[in-house]
Amino acid sequence: MSLSSSPQANNLSPEALEAASWLRQLARSLRMFRLYRTSNPIVQQAQENLSASLMELLKRHGNWELAFSSSSIRLNEELVVHVDQRKEDVGSEAVEQLPFLFYRDGMRKMTIAAATPRAELETLIECLGRSSRGPDAQDDLVTLLWQANLKGVRFEAVPLEQMIYVSSRPGGTAGAEERRGQVYAWTPSGSEIRGDLGQLAGKQGLHKDTFDDWELPGRGGSVEQAWQELEADTTLARDMFAFEWLRVSERAWTDDIGPFVHTLLRLDGSESMRAALARSLGTWVVAALQRADWDETRRALGMLDTVDPGRALAAAELEQQLDGVEAAALAEHLDESDADDHAQFVSCVVALGEVAVGLACAVMAECGRARSRAAACTAICWLCADAPGKLARFLGDSRWHLVRNVVFALGHIGGPEIAPLLAEVARHPEPRVRRQVVQALGGVPHELALPILVDQLDTSDPQLLAHALAMLTREPDPRATEAVLQRIQAPDFESRSEPSQRALFAAFAELADDASVPALEQILHRGGWLARRTFQRTGVARTLARLGTPAALDVLENALRSRSEAVRQAALEALSARGRP
Repeated sequence: MSLSSSPQANNLSPEALEAASWLRQLARSLRMFRLYRTSNPIVQQAQENLSASLMELLKRHGNWELAFSSSSIRLNEELVVHVDQRKEDVGSEAVEQLPFLFYRDGMRKMTIAAATPRAELETLIECLGRSSRGPDAQDDLVTLLWQANLKGVRFEAVPLEQMIYVSSRPGGTAGAEERRGQVYAWTPSGSEIRGDLGQLAGKQGLHKDTFDDWELPGRGGSVEQAWQELEADTTLARDMFAFEWLRVSERAWTDDIGPFVHTLLRLDGSESMRAALARSLGTWVVAALQRADWDETRRALGMLDTVDPGRALAAAELEQQLDGVEAAALAEHLDESDADDHAQFVSCVVALGEVAVGLACAVMAECGRARSRAAACTAICWLCADAPGKLARFLGDSRWHLVRNVVFALGHIGGPEIAPLLAEVARHPEPRVRRQVVQALGGVPHELALPILVDQLDTSDPQLLAHALAMLTREPDPRATEAVLQRIQAPDFESRSEPSQRALFAAFAELADDASVPALEQILHRGGWLARRTFQRTGVARTLARLGTPAALDVLENALRSRSEAVRQAALEALSARGRP
C-alpha cells in the first residue's frame, strides 16, 4: 500500500505528500515503460511530464534526500511509500514495487539537488525505466547512474566488496516452509542479509590489519616525480578506456552473439555444447518475446535453429520458459497495438512451434480487445491445425471466456479430430460456451456432430436451441427428425418458453416427412372432447399445412369435422394460412 492511503498520511508535511504523489505517478509510468518502446510517443510524453513535475517540486521545496529499504522510501526522514508485508496480495499496486526496484540494485540513498538541470532529471527517469524492465534488463540502476555521471544526483549504494545473501525463505530459519509469491514482496531480515567484511581465517581482512604486513621500501622517493613519470601512461590508458567503454556501450550486445556462438561451435561442436548453447539462446528468445521485440525474437530463433535445427535439445526447456512469460503484459501491449504488430506477434508465435501453444492461449485469455484475441486465436489455429488434441487441457479451464475462444479455434481447425473435444465441453455450465460448441460443429462430419447437437435440444436457452436446430436442418436426417419430434411430444413441452416451442416447430417443419404424419395427427387430436386450444396443437396443424403432402392435408381435412372446437379451429387456421378456405 502507499502511505498516502494510510492513516499516517495525515502526519506528513506538504512536501512529503507531494513527493508521495509524484512517486505514485513514477510507479505507474514505469509499468507503462515495460509495455512500450522508448521511441513511443506515449513513453516520451510520460518522461517529459515526470521530469517537469519533479523539477517544479525541487524548485519549490529544495533538495530531496531519499532513503530506500526493501519495503519503504523515506524523504528527509518522512515515510512516503510503505509496503505492508502482512498483506497476502503485496505487489498488486504499481507503487508497491517501487521500493524494491531501488533496493534490489544496491541503492540505499539518493540526493537530488534543487538546481539539477532538466536534462539530468530526464536521464534519471530514463535510467529508472531501463532498470525496471524486468529480469531481461541489461544493467542495474547503480550501473546506469554511474555511466550517466549526473552532477545533480548523488547516491549511496552497497559497497562493491560487500557480498549480500538473500534467503529465499523470508522469516529467517532454514527448513521453514517455503513462501510463494513475488520476490519484491519479501522482506529479508536478521541473518538473511549479511556482509562478510571481517578478517577470515588465513585471509587478509578488508578493514583490519590491511597494511601491517606490507614490506617497506628500502629508500624513499618523490611522489611528484613518480606522478610525472606515470602521468603520460595514465592519460593514455584513461583515454583508451573511455574510448573502449564508449564503443562497447554504443554497440548492442546482441550483435556479438552470432560470432560468439560460431566460435564456440568451431572450438567444440559436441552435442553437450550445442545443448548448452540451445538453452542459452532459448532465454534470449523468451526475453525478446516478453519485450514484444519481434525482430529480435526472429533473430534469436534463427540463431537457435542454427545451433539446434530440430529444436530437440531445447524444446522442453523452451516450453517451460515460455510458460513463465508475463502473458498479461504481452496482452496489454497487443491491446494497444495496430494490425501490423498483431501480424508480427502471430508470425513469431507460429515460428516458435507447438511449444508456444500455452503462451498463445494465455495471451488470448488476457486480451481485452477482440482484434488482439483474434490474433492469438489465429496463432493457435496455425499451431494446432495438425494436432488439435494439444488444446484439450485448456477446455477444462475455469475461465469460461478462454474455453469459448479455444472452442472457436477448434471450429476453424475442423475435421473429425475435434469431435471428441467438442463433446467433452458440450455440457459446460456456461451457455455461451455451448453456443460456440454448436457453431464449431459446422466443421465436423455430420455423423459425429449429430449426437452432440441432439443433446443440446434439451436446453432451456432459446438462443442455444435455435443454433442447434439450425445446424440439424442443414442436412436432414431421420434421427434428427425423430429427436425433434420426441421433444414436441414430451409432457413438459408446454412448460418450455414460447420462443423454444416456435423454434422446435419451425425446425420440425423443415425435417418432417410423411412418416411423421401419424404422430402429428395423434398430437392434434390429443384430449378428445376436452381438448383445449394450445400452442402445441396450433403448431402441429401449421406443420401439417407446411408439409403439404396429400396425407398431411387429409389429416387437416378430417380435423375440420372433429367434435372438438379446439381441433377444428387449429385445422381451419392452418388451412387458411395455406390459402385454402
